[in-house]
Amino acid sequence: MTDLVILNGPEIGRTLRIREGVSYLGRSLDNDIRIEDKTISRRHLKIESTRGKLFVTDLSSRNGTFCDGKYVIPGHEVEVKEGIPLAIGMTVICFGEGCKEQIVPFLDTVSLIREKGKKQDAVEDRRSETDQKREELLSKVSLTLKGSGPLRIILENVLGHIFHHLKRLDRGAFVLVDPETLQTIETICRVNKSSEDISAPFSQEVVQRVVEGGKPLIFSKGYTEEKSALVDTLKVQKIESVICIPLINGSRIMGVIYADSLKRPDGFRKDDLLILLDIGQRVALAVETDRLASDLEEVAKSLVGDGE
Repeated sequence: MTDLVILNGPEIGRTLRIREGVSYLGRSLDNDIRIEDKTISRRHLKIESTRGKLFVTDLSSRNGTFCDGKYVIPGHEVEVKEGIPLAIGMTVICFGEGCKEQIVPFLDTVSLIREKGKKQDAVEDRRSETDQKREELLSKVSLTLKGSGPLRIILENVLGHIFHHLKRLDRGAFVLVDPETLQTIETICRVNKSSEDISAPFSQEVVQRVVEGGKPLIFSKGYTEEKSALVDTLKVQKIESVICIPLINGSRIMGVIYADSLKRPDGFRKDDLLILLDIGQRVALAVETDRLASDLEEVAKSLVGDGE
């Protein structure tokens, strides 16, 4: 058996045992491992322990899973080494007895925060306000995606909600691709009216990287220290910060959500990444459903034609 240690989150310091075979982790009662954290999905993660190795699979969770800081594509099995942190929602877990040593820094941080009294209350108030705005955005997006009408109009309205929530945006876009060829088949774009000298609605290079890699990409002012062709391109395009999320349904890439700021080097935070990952999952399902409906309509038309 292997230990699972909670390094950060509502149940910080808790240790659980991972049995041999398959276990499920989430916040609902029917899981083998239950963690009470509202940012964790009801059934968030599948954990398989076999012959001394651990494998995890994100079960299309709401806020995603990050292994050693890297996004885990839903439905894809990933091996996790002992001692490597795994972020599920706002909770951080770790496998192996050595993880217990990492709890101390987190506990020290919690103690210091509690000593701040009123400052902590202010932080909690801001966090509560942020959570409320996030829930309002997701509610609006969900209602919009359930509406009737052309998919393009629906996605334009979703972009409008995102722009209203993320005031720092200069450009935003949904770029839809063919899941088989990964070729772009449609783009839905929006540009902030206050922005000037915008020659293109998004960075083709960023979109291509995310479509081909199937992983989120986020850059801010810190990328200036990194040396790569993509970073050089972003500098030439005068992009201060950018975030791009793949639209994934199962194992199929349907496109991306793209957003950037040409003026703000601190344009995006972790919360922005989490909420766009959530929206991305919902939009990917809507795009797949729309394409399936179109395919069925074409089949029906062909059958009618054959019957004449």
